[in-house]
Amino acid sequence: MNYFFDPIHFHEEFQITLILEGTGSLFVADNAVPFKAEEIYLFGKNLPHVFKSDKSHYDNNGSSSHSRAISVFFSQDVVKNSLSGIPEAYAIQRLLDFSIYGIKVSRESTAFIRKSLIKLTKKKSFDRVILFLKILKAISEDNNLKFISSTGIPIHTVAKNIPNITKVFEYIQNNYREKITLEQIAALVNMSPTAFCRFFKYRTQKTFSRFLIEVRIGHACKLLVQDDFNTAECCYSCGFSNISNFHRHFKSVTGMTPSEYRKKILATNA
Repeated sequence: MNYFFDPIHFHEEFQITLILEGTGSLFVADNAVPFKAEEIYLFGKNLPHVFKSDKSHYDNNGSSSHSRAISVFFSQDVVKNSLSGIPEAYAIQRLLDFSIYGIKVSRESTAFIRKSLIKLTKKKSFDRVILFLKILKAISEDNNLKFISSTGIPIHTVAKNIPNITKVFEYIQNNYREKITLEQIAALVNMSPTAFCRFFKYRTQKTFSRFLIEVRIGHACKLLVQDDFNTAECCYSCGFSNISNFHRHFKSVTGMTPSEYRKKILATNA
């Protein structure tokens, strides 16, 4: 990649990203942290995230010519299934489990993993698989991994339920600005509201209403660091109907008020 700042997104694949060049803010679920060159991050399946470059990295045309990264995507389920029953791979299995919170690799482990990720782009077929597993092993042995999000979005599901969960996620991401009712979402996956609530809570370990709030707050966090959006505009642009509820939910998710959050992010980018 040679630029950062797509909309907040999530995908089925596990992701490892090495920042080669650039600085900015990384948004993961309910949290935002600064990023810089030489850092390595991991994102589990269906974890909302986005890298936003500092304004200094954008040229007059709005493109970011000074931000570069290597990102590796792979099927988390395929890797876990392939390693199941191998005692020596337990640490890797746990790493994949914890990736739902977003992970930052410690500085002590970065050098070897950085070199390996760069080599990975030049490997072919089986050699690429072997090196990839060595990378996962090295990360799993890092005793100073840092979790980024306090909530994450754990998706404990089986293959037959992935289409329903994905359909709900996509609908929310495309329509979070609008009023969304439980009846609408339940009908989307051909369930009764009661059955859908049980299904969603079992598969994601959180209620649908909480998930919707976290998605909206995630988008609000992104808007708050843009100079042309004030708190009220963020509130109504993210699907909240009044400022009071917006402030209450924002603090319940991030632990800060919108103004405190904005000050924190701007301070880290100063």
